Parts: sequence; structure tokens; C-alpha cells
Amino acid sequence: MTSILVKHACIATVDSSNRILRDGALYTEDDRIVAVGKTDEVLKEASNPEYTIDGNGKVVLPGLINTHVHLAQGLLRGLVPDTISLIEWLKDWVWPLQGNFEREDGIVSAQLTILELLSSGTTSFIATSVHTRYDPEGIARVVEQSGIRAALGKQTMDIPSYAEHEGILHPGMVEDKERSLKLFRDLYKRWNGKDDRIWIWLSPRTPGACSDELYRELAEMKREFDTGLTMHLAEVIDDIKYFRSRGTTPARFVKGLGLVGRKTVFVHCVWFGDEDIEIFAKTGTSVSHNPSSNAKLGSGIAPVVKMVNAGVNVALGTDGGPSNDSYDMIREMRMASLLQKVANLDPKSIDLLEVLRMATINGAKAMGIDHMVGSLEDGKKADFIIIDLKRAGLLPTINPLSNVIYSGTGSDVRDVIIDGRFVKKDWKVLTLDEEAVLRKAEERARSLLERAGKKPWL
Repeated sequence: MTSILVKHACIATVDSSNRILRDGALYTEDDRIVAVGKTDEVLKEASNPEYTIDGNGKVVLPGLINTHVHLAQGLLRGLVPDTISLIEWLKDWVWPLQGNFEREDGIVSAQLTILELLSSGTTSFIATSVHTRYDPEGIARVVEQSGIRAALGKQTMDIPSYAEHEGILHPGMVEDKERSLKLFRDLYKRWNGKDDRIWIWLSPRTPGACSDELYRELAEMKREFDTGLTMHLAEVIDDIKYFRSRGTTPARFVKGLGLVGRKTVFVHCVWFGDEDIEIFAKTGTSVSHNPSSNAKLGSGIAPVVKMVNAGVNVALGTDGGPSNDSYDMIREMRMASLLQKVANLDPKSIDLLEVLRMATINGAKAMGIDHMVGSLEDGKKADFIIIDLKRAGLLPTINPLSNVIYSGTGSDVRDVIIDGRFVKKDWKVLTLDEEAVLRKAEERARSLLERAGKKPWL
């Protein structure tokens, strides 16, 4: 039996009361949390732990949950100009690069991305748009080896377009509908639910890239397999033009196709109106808010405060390498808070505890695993991270949680524990060969740029 005791730490439980324990302790046995509370209380239950960690000057958080990750885009970090909007960004750069992926590129990019996720404190994530050419089977093996939790969204489509822009998809990114759905079924059979860490989801492309018939088929498959579904929605103004041309709104459109409800995560939702927000609130549909990506691409600022006040489950995501340039959820929490304060011209519009919930328990709820993870409570899975505040940029430690969210980065995460097992310990990721991953990523990125006929833009 593996057991871990962290004592004399600041612990943010993210339970229903948002308890913050100063001089707190956490004790785990095997894959479960046995006790969390004041140190003197927990020590009574901790029996000769295998690992004891002095939490002085440290913060313990639930493992962070990233609800929007492009695994294939870790390899594209810095390759795309920072002065172009989404449609040109996709058509001229991202799709041609991804359309020239070889299977090894998909594997190495997944390794690089997951290495960064683990290193910066993410313990669960939703991967969107997993294309057949990226080797989904190989990606599932990477997830298994790494120890992280993941919902892998198998991409599906039947129209090579985007919103009202017809036929703009790079040929290498076109997927055959039937082949893609067969691969989903095969992956689901082999991997779904494995070790309570890997799930296979559906990930249709955006409206304009899928027919209404395909969306309805996917809604039926979601019910049949009791799985999740994630897709981009209302990210840019072009999306709204598409919905208006069809006499509808984003949420009304997906509701009419049967795509709303539990374990359905729509990404971005920047251009949502009051009706859209009300539909999502009433149907229990989740939103993945990606503030850094929306800011970099000039897409807009999602009405997150309105959503939260209406009862929508809003979680956080980082998006991908070229739209965010980081998979660091601590940095994303800071961005989420600051953007909402300025968008609403009100520092009271959102606080750090709400942002922390977005990055933890709300993400778990979006994934349908909030009974297992997302908060630090007795009986839940032992997924947690330890952040070391003994750094110039994080002192003084009088209000440590504020320092983590407004001053910290993922590089301040010292330890990451998933299922009661160290996957990062004393600053080092244990489940992936960091040196080999970094070397391969540099090699594959340079080769990919050449294959795609692109040159460094800067």
C-alpha cells in the first residue's frame, strides 16, 4: 500500500464550502484520500505513511483539469504568425501543418503536450479533434504510460468547410465519416474507462463542417455509448454569421440537434447571447472557457460572468500551442480573472475562488467525473498538486492562494500525484522521458515545417 502525508500546508479543498485550511494536512492510501483537515486532526489517522512531505511554505490544490487541449498542436508552438485572425490562421497555417502530420508527429506532439500538462499541474484533460492521421491508438498508449487522466475526442466530419467558408479545409485534414466513426467504436471498445483514466469521446468539427444529419447521428451515438462530446462553438463572429444565415443562434442550433446536456462540452462560446446562456443553464451543458486563445486571436471575450450567474457550468481550457503558446492552467486562471474584471469594468465581477473552481471541480463536472476528482475530500481519488511558494515572485505567503493564481506559473508546481502515485516528484516528471521527448519534438517540428512548405515567420 502506498501512502502519502502532506502536513502543515495551506490546502484549498474546493469542496462545497470552498474551505481553505491553514496548517492543513492531507493523507492518502493507495488511490484514495483518507483524510483532509487540520494537521493535528489528520495526524491521528495517518499511520506510518510511506511518504511524508513538510508543507510549510507550500500550497496543495486538487489536480487541475484542462477542458480543451489540442494534443497535435504542441508541436506547432511558435510556428504560426501572431498577427492573423482565426480563419486565415487555420487555412494558411494550422491546417497545412497538421495536414502534413505523419503518425510519429502525432505521438511526439502528444508526448510533448502531456509532459507540459503534467509538469504544470494538470491531472485530467479533454482532448479535442483527435484526427485519424495523428494515430489515436498510439496517443491512448501515451496517455496510459503518462499516468494522466484524459477524455480523447475522436474527430468526425463530412464537409470540408468552416462556417460560411466552403471548401477551405486542407486536403490532409479531410476525414472520411464512416472510417472515423468505425475508429471511434474500435477505440471505445479497447480504451474507454480503462483504469478510470481514459475515456473515448466524440469530437465533431464546427458547424459548417458537419451536416445536420451527422450531428444527429452523433447525438444518438453519445446516448448509445453513454460517452461525452466536445466541439468548438461560437468562437468568432464568422460563426454567428453562419447561425444567422440559418435563422438561429448557437445554443438553439445545437439543442435542436440533440447535442446539449451532461458530458457535453462546448468550447469558447465567445459570441453567446442571453438566450444561448439560458439554454445551456437549463440543459446542464458545459462551456470550456479559453481566455488566452481568445485574446491572442482577437476573437473576443466570452460572457463568463453572465454564464456563471445564470448557472452554466464554466470550466477552463488552454486550447493549443499556436493559439495560446502554453498549456499552463495556472497562467490560464490568471488570464480568466483579469479579462472578466476588465470586460465588466468591475473587479468584483469574479474572484479567485470562482476561477479556481473553473480549473478544478467545474472541469471534473464537465467531464462527468466530479464524483471522483476535482476537490480534496475524504473518499475521492488522490489527485492533487503541491506548489512551492519559496520563490521571490511568490512571497510573502500571507495570502498564498492569491499568490498562486496572480503571481504563479506551472513551473512552481513541485509535485503531482494522480491515483495516489507520484507522476512528478521533486520537480521531475517520472512517467515520461523528458530529455527524449524534447529532442524528438525539436526534430519533428523542423521536419514538419519543411514538409508543409513553410518557413519561420519571424
